[in-house]
Amino acid sequence: MKTFIGFTLLYLILANQEISSIQQDKLHPISKIILGLSEVQTKDFNFQQLFVALDELAESFQTRINDENSSYEQDQQSYLSDVQFYENQINDFKNKIAQLEIEIKELGDEGIRLQTFLTEANQDLNDAIKLLAQKEQQINSDNTVFEQQNQEYADTINVLDQAIALLNEIKDEASLIQKKEHIKEVSLNMHKSMKKLSSKRVFYQPLVNVLTQLSQNNYVDQENLNKVINFMNQLRQNLIDAQTSLQNQHESQSKLQQDILSETQAKVSGIQDVLIPLLGTEISIKQSEIRALSSILQDAQSNLADAQDNLVATQNRWIERTSTHNNLLQQYNNELLAIKDAENALKKGGIFRQ
Repeated sequence: MKTFIGFTLLYLILANQEISSIQQDKLHPISKIILGLSEVQTKDFNFQQLFVALDELAESFQTRINDENSSYEQDQQSYLSDVQFYENQINDFKNKIAQLEIEIKELGDEGIRLQTFLTEANQDLNDAIKLLAQKEQQINSDNTVFEQQNQEYADTINVLDQAIALLNEIKDEASLIQKKEHIKEVSLNMHKSMKKLSSKRVFYQPLVNVLTQLSQNNYVDQENLNKVINFMNQLRQNLIDAQTSLQNQHESQSKLQQDILSETQAKVSGIQDVLIPLLGTEISIKQSEIRALSSILQDAQSNLADAQDNLVATQNRWIERTSTHNNLLQQYNNELLAIKDAENALKKGGIFRQ
């Protein structure tokens, strides 16, 4: 109230007095008022009220300075807290991003390793399927050869049995003449059958020659005939032994080939039904984990960008707040200085405090 009254009196006095206008446009408003007061007679105005008003005005500005400093300190504490918060966020997100990138890379490397295994497994499967087909073809071929050879032995043994039976029926010239055509037929069959057994040619060719001679002669040499029959029996036994050996060898070889075939089939089944699906599942799991972590990584990167933006915005606001603070303090200090200058002006005009 005193301040209001004091300035009201000042304006009333100035309104009725002539005031010097020298460089008044460069003076503070309060200085302009005091300049006017310096020309007023002391008897016309109670300057003590003015000093009280100036003191209250200075106190008001000082209070504003103190309040602004207090508010600024509080804002600074809040600012430092926000900065610490966002810096902690940034560090946390950077650490999280770094860890996620490591985990994603590890999963990617594991996926590549599994994909390599899958490629190798597919190649192994193709190789095993080819081997399986080759083994089946080989087994079929071996069976065909065996059946053919075994049948050749059987046919040859059967012809020998016919020849031996026929020769045993020849006892004299009459029976020889009676069996000539049959002997020719058996000789021809023996030649055809045993011709297939090239390894036995050294044995069967003399027999064919003997039978041919018998079919052409009209007499019987029983001693030689018995030798031929004995030789045929020996040859028959040799052929039976050879056939048995062939059968045993085929059985052994077939068992070996069948074991290989079974192992190959098991390998094909293991790769095709177990390994490849398992690798495919593992690869799918790794890809899902990578997608999930990549989504988390994107969120972390977005959060990091937000935290960095928030930090920059907080720092910019603090710069603006500091600028406002400094401007306010400058303004208030200018007002205090103007009040001080006003009091000095009064003193120069001979107006002092009582």
